[in-house]
Amino acid sequence: MIKSFEEMEVQAVSRPSKRIALAMAEETDALTAITHAAGKKIVQPILIGSETEIRKTAEKAELDISGFPIIQADGSADSAGKAVRLVREGEADLLMKGKVQTAIIMKAALNRETGIRGSGVLSHVTIIETPFYHKLLFMSDPALNIAPDLHTKVEILKNAVQAAHLLGIDVPKVAVIGALEKVNTAMPVTVDAAILSKMGDRDQLGRCMVDGPFALDNAISKKSCEVKGIRTEVGGDADILLMPDIEAANVFYKTFAYLSDTNMCGIIMGALSPIILTSRADSNSTKYFSILTGVTLA
Repeated sequence: MIKSFEEMEVQAVSRPSKRIALAMAEETDALTAITHAAGKKIVQPILIGSETEIRKTAEKAELDISGFPIIQADGSADSAGKAVRLVREGEADLLMKGKVQTAIIMKAALNRETGIRGSGVLSHVTIIETPFYHKLLFMSDPALNIAPDLHTKVEILKNAVQAAHLLGIDVPKVAVIGALEKVNTAMPVTVDAAILSKMGDRDQLGRCMVDGPFALDNAISKKSCEVKGIRTEVGGDADILLMPDIEAANVFYKTFAYLSDTNMCGIIMGALSPIILTSRADSNSTKYFSILTGVTLA
């Protein structure tokens, strides 16, 4: 079981390198991250975008990209389309978001004729390594699914569980998050959580343990569960936080990104191969950890 990004890096270095198509590579942090990964022979970058701007960006950041192929693209849609096509046609192993907006790259990835969508729902999985928690913490979905219904939550949960399995967590513990730990029919999120919990009990969600509803403190703090009298095997020891909607998940993501000393990554699951997708404003370290995760999950 992988317990840290440091362990993930060791594993990534030991494996054959992966070809990554970076859409709109003229972005400093993404270009820095992929160049660093290439220096460790983890990846073989393919840069897509304005060649002039890519070279300007690299020169300004003092990055050596002389050995990387560059594919000229005119604008974000063209760049996203060409990057997706490389993955679809087997000329790249992974897709990575650069300066392009999430909506544009996902439109290309989800195209039924030319994209790389899988058979189910695509969802974003964040993995967090923080000194304030005793293991890696997965969280979903801060980027794609706006107000998921019960069916979509099932698919989001399964994608997160798959990522956890691929990182060696045999039976991940899933905490379904709401505003409180009791079912309240005036709060549909808590009803969904109770249904998901029972579906987990009946082996409808794969190899995982599901409980909820939980307020966030119940999910990550055993003391909170003890004080509130919650009898649970998941509470205080969750591997995965299933968030109620994109607002809660995105605020959680960006709170960690900007107000804590945290290592984190962002990956899209459910496509033909993982998609390395972070916020354009994320640091190069977050983008590097996302590359490590994509390579490990691929």
